[in-house]
Amino acid sequence: MEIAENMLFQYSNEKTIRIIYFNRVSSIIYAIDMGRNRWPYLIHIESINSLLDSGELKTLSEDPYFLSVVSDDLSNAEIERRDRAWEIVNFVIAQMERDELIYITKYREQAIKKAIDVYSVNYSTIKNYLIKYWKGGKIRQALLPAFRLCGAKGKEKKKSSKKRGRPNKDGVKTGVNVDDTIKKYFQVGLNRYYYNQRQNSLKTTYELIIKDFFTESRTDYEGHTVPVIKDIDQIPTYPQFLYWYKKLNDPKKELIKREGTRHYFQNYRTIIGTSTQDAGFGPGTLWQIDATQFDIYLVSSVNRNLIVGRPTLICCIDSYSRKIVGINVTYEPFNSYTGVMMALVNSMTPKENFCLQYGITLDKGEWDVACVPQRIFADRGELNGKQIEEAIASLGISIQNAPAYRADYKGIIEQAFAQLNLKVKPFADGVVKNNRTRGDEEYRLKANLTIEEFTKLIIKCVLFHNNHHVLSEYVLDEAMLEAKVEKIPSRIWDYGLRNMKGQLRVLPENTIKLNLLPTDTASVTSRGVKYKKMLYASDYTLKNHWFQNARINGSWKIKIWYDPRDLTHIYVVNEDGEFHKLTLLDHLSKYRHKGIDEIEQIMRYEESLDSKGKEKELQAKMKLYEDIETIVGEGRQRTKAEKDGELSKTERLKGIRENQRVERERLREVARKESDVNPPNDDGIEQSPIDENQDELEMFRVTGNLD
Repeated sequence: MEIAENMLFQYSNEKTIRIIYFNRVSSIIYAIDMGRNRWPYLIHIESINSLLDSGELKTLSEDPYFLSVVSDDLSNAEIERRDRAWEIVNFVIAQMERDELIYITKYREQAIKKAIDVYSVNYSTIKNYLIKYWKGGKIRQALLPAFRLCGAKGKEKKKSSKKRGRPNKDGVKTGVNVDDTIKKYFQVGLNRYYYNQRQNSLKTTYELIIKDFFTESRTDYEGHTVPVIKDIDQIPTYPQFLYWYKKLNDPKKELIKREGTRHYFQNYRTIIGTSTQDAGFGPGTLWQIDATQFDIYLVSSVNRNLIVGRPTLICCIDSYSRKIVGINVTYEPFNSYTGVMMALVNSMTPKENFCLQYGITLDKGEWDVACVPQRIFADRGELNGKQIEEAIASLGISIQNAPAYRADYKGIIEQAFAQLNLKVKPFADGVVKNNRTRGDEEYRLKANLTIEEFTKLIIKCVLFHNNHHVLSEYVLDEAMLEAKVEKIPSRIWDYGLRNMKGQLRVLPENTIKLNLLPTDTASVTSRGVKYKKMLYASDYTLKNHWFQNARINGSWKIKIWYDPRDLTHIYVVNEDGEFHKLTLLDHLSKYRHKGIDEIEQIMRYEESLDSKGKEKELQAKMKLYEDIETIVGEGRQRTKAEKDGELSKTERLKGIRENQRVERERLREVARKESDVNPPNDDGIEQSPIDENQDELEMFRVTGNLD
């Protein structure tokens, strides 16, 4: 079987190990015992294969050791401790000339000694950090402190007037609790006095905050106005200010505001590499990502008479093999968070279901890339932003950015875009035509492909590129020449897996989606989880009585994850960090397997139809009002003509019930005579009774309401 990094194996005695490194050249594997706090140990692939064959060892498909956490839910203390541990782990690893050396004791001990001197921590702390990092799948979240296992997270703390923290040594001054108002004063003061080129000290900044917010103007005996502290016992102390400064401060903002942007980029920015740096280690080491606006105009999926513009193609490619590992076709603008993240999700997850959405069935091994790279190389657009950087870093991936306006740094992916354009242009309509002359036909009017059809076309081109395209300019090394490797991306990829030192990292699909899928807010209502006017439900939501509670207590907001290419499903995370999939209700099946852009087009189209219908309705309503007035007027005239003016009010109101009975009998007699002339047609068809045992979720999906 194919061995990959992060795979879990369990012995017959229930001992579990994780593969953390695999040298395909020497067949040496390093594994770590998930149940003990011990260093990784060496094991040969022959030993694993032998144990697998004998049944003493089995592969675990589920990985319970990955931490699925939402970054927004982390406290500042958790983030600080995680990032501190992450920095120390990266420092130790950076001391190694080769990745494998970190698992060899003498090299590891030297690096740990350096880290002890630099970070002033003890040996046990660094050991624990490294073991947590390896056990947790080599991602940053593995280094989170175990705060989630203790305390009363999420519960409201008791409020009182008593001062929190240790009392003052003199026992006289009680001090003040820092509330939201004082924290706001701190933030305003930092922006006003600290984040500027005057370079005031923190002590001066604190004193100026006291002057602005905790003093009042008074007149002294000489008639001068002087600032006086309102109540010396009710001002925050300097240590309290320092504590909140460390929590509120953004180091990047501090450097730029106090030292200048150029100083920051010259001395503190991340050092970038070249487009093929470290790609020689093999597949999955370095990927390139880029976006381009394709040279073709498309039509609406709802109404092909509408031209909707040019699509954006976002592509990921493996630098070593030139294999396209993932794509995303969208109408999102360049460098949008959603567009880039969906391309990365597509790159790191299996492609079978993605291709089936477009009617394409993959053969075995035709597009079998589903791994996490070590590094991603991009320009200053695709992966530039705090939100994107956090998501990528949480998966243990390093980002390398090319300089602005230097497409030549990503020549590999630029060439792939050129090849895709060359394959499409000769056959498709609506292709952009440069150097138009007067009298030429408008090429945009020829557009006839929808985004779904265009995506299917691109997938076909990608499969051809990966499995048949010959890379004429690719330079084979001596070993590849001796092995007679064809210059085809899939062949180079397969050779690299067998012979190069690079290793494929695998992570649970839910972990990838949790970090990369775009998020939004939905509402839990009595009719389902509502998002974009669509309703969703699942067994999980029904078992936990979401919709019943919404009907009783009112709706509430939740955070969701979604795939903008297909809104058939959305995802939620429960209190335990578990990922749950919610499905679109059956009565909204017209939105299934459709992307967010197409759904919004359908909704806009329905709104336009409603608008036209309402115009007709208003016109018909005017006619209705006229008919009502005519009938009422005729009745009024006839009653007036037949009215007996000699009857008193009492006589007219007397016997209403008897009058009603007589009128009812008259109507029955009329109905009986009509029935004799036209007998009813009884076909004997009865409606089927509702199956009381029908699945509750199925009933909810069909009706959209549990009531």
